[in-house]
Amino acid sequence: MGATACVVVPAFWDAFQNEGDWRKLAWWIHDHLPYSSLYFFPKFWAVNIAWREEPERRIDSYTNPKGCLTKAGMPNNSGSHEQDWAGIEAAMVSGLA
Repeated sequence: MGATACVVVPAFWDAFQNEGDWRKLAWWIHDHLPYSSLYFFPKFWAVNIAWREEPERRIDSYTNPKGCLTKAGMPNNSGSHEQDWAGIEAAMVSGLA
């Protein structure tokens, strides 16, 4: 069983519009949510989030830098990535005020 949703986080887009900023959200999701795969798009950093019983834990992108950010077997697939997403929580909270 599995499911996929396409998600846009307006507060994230408002705070992070530079090329490659989508990776901040990708690493935050990777460190915090039980996803199977993420696929990022250039428009508003939209992301397809897929879940399944046996997750892949893979992140890909159609936006720059394009390709695979991480997948099983890559050295960056495990551990914390806080240095890559640090600051997004504060930006998202301030965007809600």
